[in-house]
Amino acid sequence: MPTAQLPPGKISYCTTCKNRLWQLAETFPGNLQRVAEAGNSEIVLVNYHSDDELDSWIRQFQPYIDSGILRYLHQQTEPHFHASKAKNLAHLAATGRYLVNLDADNYVGDTIPIWRTLWEEDPHLVIRGFSPNADGRLDPGNGSYGRIGLPRAAFDKLGGYDENLLPMGCQDSDLLDRARAHGMRVVRVPQQVPFAIRNTDAEKVKYTGSPLSWHDMWQRNLRRAEENLRLGRLTVNHDRTPVKVLFNFTWQREL
Repeated sequence: MPTAQLPPGKISYCTTCKNRLWQLAETFPGNLQRVAEAGNSEIVLVNYHSDDELDSWIRQFQPYIDSGILRYLHQQTEPHFHASKAKNLAHLAATGRYLVNLDADNYVGDTIPIWRTLWEEDPHLVIRGFSPNADGRLDPGNGSYGRIGLPRAAFDKLGGYDENLLPMGCQDSDLLDRARAHGMRVVRVPQQVPFAIRNTDAEKVKYTGSPLSWHDMWQRNLRRAEENLRLGRLTVNHDRTPVKVLFNFTWQREL
């Protein structure tokens, strides 16, 4: 029998989780099923030093790990959440040609064939999935702001998310602004609701280990992001230190 042809351009959906199992339990099973059905796709899930039994919960998806559809990393050295560092780990562990940041509170929905078609038309495209609320308003707090997909080559050129930012706030807009300054084409492709579980600002910074509010971190990170553009610092993390992770419960590696 002839082998079924895989859809072109492997897509890696990069998810991080720090004590958000209560949300991941809502979004992840459906996301994993959609990724498996899409073909030539994977989910990379980073357990960023969670202490909410995520390791035990994810064991039910061992067949997906065995088949390579799910890549599971456990970061056990840094106790506090840092959005840029966590996202970079997930992206660096991915094997796809295209990398999509998919926060733990986000749903894939029906976006896979849509984004894949766009990349077939323009393989250098940067896609953002920032979606409007049900009333049509663009609301940065609705949970979809960080849905960003880009070619691996673009991620590498940018150096990923800026790890010199404070743990939360502005990391997504900084990445996009540096991409545009590099001459990359960025398009927005919204998705129908539901697209994400909404979090409060307090929940966003709860596990960062910082006394600063989300707003204070965002303001300070905004100044760093503006400086990145002003100084032409479009590629970041030149001095990044690799992080040790436990990969698929079996071996340790540095990323």
